[in-house]
Parts: sequence; C-alpha cells; structure tokens
Amino acid sequence: MISEYDACLKCTICEMHCPMLRVAPEFPGPKNGGPGLARLRAAGEVAELDHLDLCLGCRTCDTVCPSGIHPADLIAVPRREKVGRRGLSLRDWVLTHTYLVGPVAVRMPWLTNGVLANRPVRWAMEKVLRIDRHKPMPRYANHSFREWFARHESPWKDRPAPNGKVAYFHGCSVQYMEPHIGRHVVEVLEHNGFEVILPEQTCCGLPIIANGDLRGAAGNGRFNLRHLRAPAEAGIPIVVSSTSCSLTLKHDYQHVLHLDGADVVARQVYDISEFLLACHEQGLLRTDFRPTQERLPYHQPCHQRAQGIGLPAVTLLNLIPGVKAWNLDASCCGSSGTYGFKEEKYEVSMKVGEPLREALLAAGAPRAVSDCETCRWQMEYQAGIQAVHPVSVLWEAYGLGGA
Repeated sequence: MISEYDACLKCTICEMHCPMLRVAPEFPGPKNGGPGLARLRAAGEVAELDHLDLCLGCRTCDTVCPSGIHPADLIAVPRREKVGRRGLSLRDWVLTHTYLVGPVAVRMPWLTNGVLANRPVRWAMEKVLRIDRHKPMPRYANHSFREWFARHESPWKDRPAPNGKVAYFHGCSVQYMEPHIGRHVVEVLEHNGFEVILPEQTCCGLPIIANGDLRGAAGNGRFNLRHLRAPAEAGIPIVVSSTSCSLTLKHDYQHVLHLDGADVVARQVYDISEFLLACHEQGLLRTDFRPTQERLPYHQPCHQRAQGIGLPAVTLLNLIPGVKAWNLDASCCGSSGTYGFKEEKYEVSMKVGEPLREALLAAGAPRAVSDCETCRWQMEYQAGIQAVHPVSVLWEAYGLGGA
C-alpha cells in the first residue's frame, strides 16, 4: 500500500513558502516534519522531532505542494497522538472552549472584558495557564448574534425571497464577539434577494483540531453535520463568514475527522465572499453601491488560501465605485487562532506577522480588510489600524446602516 507521504518529491517548494522557517530555522519544516517524519515513523525509526510544535497549522504547505500532499496534517499526527493519550492541557482546553464561556460572557461583558484586560489577572494567567499577558484577548459583545437575529424582521417574512434560501454558519466569534458582522452578512444577503435561515450549530471545532483533540472536535463536527445535512440535501447553500470555519466544514470534517455525511455538507459550503462573487457572475448581485473614495489593503487569511478560491473579496470590493482594493500578499499574520495567545509562541508569532505589519503601515490606509477574525485582531494589535470584514464594507456601500 502506497501512503500519501510517498508522493513527496523533496522539491522543497513547501519550505520556500513556510512562514515559520523564515523566522525559526530550528523548526524542522513541512518536508522533514511532514512526509519525512511520517516515513520514519512508519519504519519505527523515530517518534519525535524537536521543535515540531512550532508549526502554525497555516496549511500554506498544503496549498503549494505540487504532489497534493498535506504536510500540515502529517505534522500534526504526533501532537494528536499525544493528546489522544493524555487529553488537552488546561491551557489548551481554556483557549479552545470559548463557545462554552460565551453564553455567560455576553450576559456581563463589562465584567468579562474588564477581568481579561486586568494586568494582575493577565499576569496570573501567564504564570498559571501560560497564556501570554501581552496579547489582548478578544472582547465579548453585550448580546449574541442569534439574539439579534431573533429580533430581526426579514424583508422576505411574508413572501418568497426571489433568489431562495441561504443557511448561515456564523461561528463563535460572530455569535459572541462580533455580532455586527453576522448582521452585515444577513442584511447583505437579504438585500440581494435571499432569505437567511440559521441552523442549530456549535463551534466548528478547528481550534480543538489545531490543538490535537480529534475526539473532542469530532463531537462538534457530528453536531453540526446533524443540523446542516438537511439544508445541504435540499440544495440550500451554506455560507460562512469565518474562513477557518469554512475550511473546517469543507475539508477537515471529511479528511481529518472522517465524519459520515461530511461530503454532502461540504459540497454546499461557501465562504461568504466566494458566494457573493458567484452571485455577481450569475447576474444576481445588486451593484447599487454608494460611491466612496477609499484605498483598502486586503490580507488573505491562510485558511482562505487553502480553499483555493482565489481572492473573491478583492474583486467584490473593487465593484464599489471609488474603492481601490488590493491584496497585500504579505504571508501569514502569525496569530493562527489560539497559537499567538500561548506564552511560548507569542514572540515567534509576532515575528511571523512582521511582514504583514510592515505592509499595512506602508499602505498608509486608516483601515484594512480580512475575512478571518484572528487575522483582523492580529492586524489591529500589531499594526494599530482598524481591520474589518469585507462584508462590512459591502454593507456600508449598500447604505444598509441607515435602513
């Protein structure tokens, strides 16, 4: 039997593009840490390589590999086996289960945000949990997105939407931290003739996968598939506004967690910008944008690049009269979900994100755009500028804020 890693040509293209090797030469790299180590492990010759845990999980190596190998998945195998034996550490459990804290946090955001910004508390968190005290924690909103949606009245409440239904997978950040982005997604879709439905859902599980707990992530995945399968089988598109969530629904449920029914759902999953651009190409997207003069540097999240869908957000933003949007092409932001919050990873994550920081400052624009929440948080922290979701720019250009 020929395994995936046997297709590795040792061409080093993955290493040329690896953002971690650029700043941490002690990292074994995707070639040696992925297919190389997999071969050794299969032969029973070696179990571990030093510094393998430095991998960001950005999946750039998966994207550029000419042989179709997924080195990032192979690199993660030792970590997953270790977590499978010992379970998640307390620190990693805390960082990956914000969706359990969220329902309480949005009830008293003043207390939660105050505690998480308190210096003595952050010092204690660093000493006890090894969560770096410098990196700002995301702030909780004063309501959840689903609470807003329950109060929202759709324009298609009493009549069929001309373009049909769309199911929205909002993810944890929209649900508890950025409900305004969920509102923008819903109102932009409704403006374009779609009725939005909200299937029951929980965390997609990517943070848990990235930290090695496949058993825990599979539970989340099975829950989501149970509620997404019906709209998928009915041919209803499932749109996602977090590129990490959309990659998980499209790829990880099938190829990492091997969940039944994942392929049925994956075929109907679209990144929100990918979906809106497809609507534009079919003549379904309204272009009644208000003209504005703005330069918008765009950062492509690694987890969107891994989906192989091009740069739909840049094309969409340039439909707005007077907007000049362009891709910064400045590699990984360095945050990589929970990675940049860990004390031992903080410094190296900042080094990885330095080219993006420099590109943002050189652009000289007061705000920038990215589809991923942790990329936006890192951009605001490291470059000190406002970072917004592309759908929020479209929402503004449609003039929906005054509606």
